[in-house]
Amino acid sequence: MTIIRKLMPAQVSALGDDEVEVIISTGQRARDGHIFEPQGCDLANYLRNPIVLWQHDPEQPVGNAAEIAVDGDKIRARVKFAPVGISPRADEIRGLVKAGVVRGVSVGMEPIDAEPIDAAKPRGGLRVSAWELLEFSFCSVPVDTEALVTARSEKKPEWKVGASRDLAIDDSDAWDGPAAAKSIFEHAGGDEFDPAKARQGFLVYNAAEPKLRGSYKLPIAHVVDGELKVPKGAIRAAASRLPQADIPDDVKKRAQSVLDHYKEKAGIGEEDEKDSERALKAKLTRALALAPRIPVLRRGLYEVAGLAHLLQHMGYCHDASEFEAAIEGDNSPVPGMIGEALVAVGKALVAMTQEEVSELLEGKDLEIEEEDDIELVEVTVEERAFIAAAKTPRVRAWRRGIALARAGRTLSAANEKRLEQAADHHERAMKHHGAIGEQHQALKRNMDAITAAQEKVRSAHEKLGDALEAAQKNPAEAQDHVERALRHHKAMAPQLDAGDEAQGDMADHHADLGDAHAAMGRAMKRAARCMRAVLDGSSTAASGEDGDSREIQKSGGDAEDGGSRSLRSALRCRVAALALN
Repeated sequence: MTIIRKLMPAQVSALGDDEVEVIISTGQRARDGHIFEPQGCDLANYLRNPIVLWQHDPEQPVGNAAEIAVDGDKIRARVKFAPVGISPRADEIRGLVKAGVVRGVSVGMEPIDAEPIDAAKPRGGLRVSAWELLEFSFCSVPVDTEALVTARSEKKPEWKVGASRDLAIDDSDAWDGPAAAKSIFEHAGGDEFDPAKARQGFLVYNAAEPKLRGSYKLPIAHVVDGELKVPKGAIRAAASRLPQADIPDDVKKRAQSVLDHYKEKAGIGEEDEKDSERALKAKLTRALALAPRIPVLRRGLYEVAGLAHLLQHMGYCHDASEFEAAIEGDNSPVPGMIGEALVAVGKALVAMTQEEVSELLEGKDLEIEEEDDIELVEVTVEERAFIAAAKTPRVRAWRRGIALARAGRTLSAANEKRLEQAADHHERAMKHHGAIGEQHQALKRNMDAITAAQEKVRSAHEKLGDALEAAQKNPAEAQDHVERALRHHKAMAPQLDAGDEAQGDMADHHADLGDAHAAMGRAMKRAARCMRAVLDGSSTAASGEDGDSREIQKSGGDAEDGGSRSLRSALRCRVAALALN
């Protein structure tokens, strides 16, 4: 048996307290593409058990169809909900439907006779001319926009103050509103609760429908040892929620009077509330005072180093995109776009470095001269000499950053040696960086050679094709054309060989490029270790020569990993200090 469900909004008209009138189906084409002709509906079996469900769930019946009939191009029904108190779900759905929140009706049916609406689209919508109604349900989302609840009987709310004024006070600030409401209904009789008892625990209630749990708002009491008591936490919670409650203003005033009565009874006054606010503010102030403070050096220059690291990676991406564009020859705009971003980020790095370094030096006893020399208060003569003895501006900036970070410390002979080693490693890294640039240029030359060879091969291939086509069109001269085609074919071979050779050279240069990149990474890592030893007072320092510096173009050995995360962080912090240059 195939069950089809058709969902539609519902229109409601005025009936009894437990009734609504609905249109369950129409003859119009629904959103799912089907048409169910009302005249073809078989109601015989349904009338034996006229059940009405919620969301087509057979375990959630909410009522019965007291009347149902075909009315022209519509099927109308009058739904009678289950009596109040029998089913909490039925009570809930009755309230939602009568309030106009739920307006959809979904019909479950079994097609008997159907044909495609459009014969050219047999898998499209169907015109169902005969079908059996199995059930219908109230649902949330309509498909048939004309199947509506057409009538609802709705009592006007009669909001009243329910809470009794003679309940005992529970000296507790703890409060759980939903749990309290549940305990009140259980105390009043459970599913068949007594409204007269239930309303005593709620600040307001709807007297028009006292048997519905949804008619009770703002619980103000809970059950303690079989007795309703009003805790201080409930008074404060109700006082904060009452202004937003959707009830008439006169009822709010009477409810506020009840709250004021219980505030006085519980000893809650304005000063008490102000004391609570002051206590909370003092607690937050103490928490902020105890919060750990982050040093300015770590906060500001760390972000500068992070931006510098990002700029470095963007440079790599720019080189890679240029390389790919050269290979593919597609005039890609990506390299230019990344280049513009590089310029913008570079300017931001310069501005951020100046700002953060200025903030770092502000208030410190440090002076920087306009010339390249610097004057450090409490820096020894040996340290100033060490900075001035740098051979290149880059090494001078390197030593300046170390001196600033170690201002006021004594530069020992061991530390001086480590800094010399760091500078040497850094110089070797820059040589490897230069080698990387040369390998990039070599790769570009290889790509140009490959492109030229491919162009010549393409030209020869076109001429070969022209010769063969001419031979086919003019058989009398076919021999001459074939000989010409053979000459062009032979001319292609050297160009193909040249392309293969250029590709082989490109592979070699690519390998050399990887080796140079790895060697640069090792040199930078050793420089970072030297600086870490100086700044942290460690006895461990990188020593020995970088073997790759002796053969930059073809560096040997296995590539090391990128180093530990802590070493990267140290390197970034030190690179940030170079901005002083």
